[in-house]
Amino acid sequence: MKNLVEQATIWLRTEQCCKGNILDRTNAIISLFREYVKQEREEICANTSSSYNIVKNRIDLAEKSINQILSAFLRGNQEEALQKTREMTRKMKFTNVLTRTQFYRCRENSKPFHFSKDEMFHIPYDKRYLVGNQRFSLSGIPCLYFGGSSYICWEELGRKDFSTINYCGFSLIKELNMFDMLIPISITDIHQIRRIVLVLACSLAAHREHLFKPEYILPQCVLHSLINRSFYSHTQFCIRYYSSHLLNGDADYFKCDYSSKEELSRYVNYVFPAASSKEDGYSEELRELFNQTETISLMHETLLDPSCMMGACSKDIYLDSQFGLVDAIIDKKLGFKPKREEGNIRIDKKLGFNPKREEGNISIDKNIMVEHIPNDD
Repeated sequence: MKNLVEQATIWLRTEQCCKGNILDRTNAIISLFREYVKQEREEICANTSSSYNIVKNRIDLAEKSINQILSAFLRGNQEEALQKTREMTRKMKFTNVLTRTQFYRCRENSKPFHFSKDEMFHIPYDKRYLVGNQRFSLSGIPCLYFGGSSYICWEELGRKDFSTINYCGFSLIKELNMFDMLIPISITDIHQIRRIVLVLACSLAAHREHLFKPEYILPQCVLHSLINRSFYSHTQFCIRYYSSHLLNGDADYFKCDYSSKEELSRYVNYVFPAASSKEDGYSEELRELFNQTETISLMHETLLDPSCMMGACSKDIYLDSQFGLVDAIIDKKLGFKPKREEGNIRIDKKLGFNPKREEGNISIDKNIMVEHIPNDD
């Protein structure tokens, strides 16, 4: 069976999924998935113990529901759109996020001092006016957003100046309900079909310059319906999903191996809604779920320990990068063993041995005089 995540990245970049009205584009991505199921039907039917007609019917029903949601919203009937979304998601079960799951978070900081722990949490309730409409964000409802790596956090931030970024880490100390919107690598359960259709329809690329983004209608309806469901069940929850930067090809600093769950985990986003009628402060219910590190920046860490920039030998381009270094620093602060491996040169020196690495000689032309000119400004 072809890797479904990789196939989704191809489909989402096709012209029929990028241009046109939202209904046509949504139907286009579902049609591509339907064709995939047709081509892989023997393996899918064997894996799910279901007939091809049952699988196809699941796709058709999901497509019908999604079209009804989008049409209702576009004609101004948000109540019907939300009701249809609740009906669709009610049959989709939550899974659990396990304790000790690690998360990363970053913010751009133009100040010379690190943000406090509070400032690295969600937008406070007295600043709701800063919360706008995004793919999984409702205007005025603060949420806590995490990434599966410092890199995807930086991508979500819009590739800001790396020297101005503050990072911190979180780890879960209580199990939590999770509405999983990750595309699976392969189809192994009949219950995945409807969810996959929903996820694909929620993943269409949006035009950043547009004030109203129809691509956000469906994911916002999903978030809204889950907040409503959580309110009546008195439970906290989160949503897990692949970053649109991965699916739509923007996250191109590193080549992703779509067959590797570890590599794919670096492109995962999480949203923890902090829905409350509080007038100020933060969600104490969310605070109780996490351990949170102090805020760091790579500039601060390398000023204190310049050697941390050298000597990585993980044989993984990502782990050996500065993003991998940030992840490793945060992992240590959270009490986890970093995946990044340090090179022999640093370890050998600390053990008192002669390093195997040979240092190069810098050749300087004595005929060239270099003068240091102080900055009088």
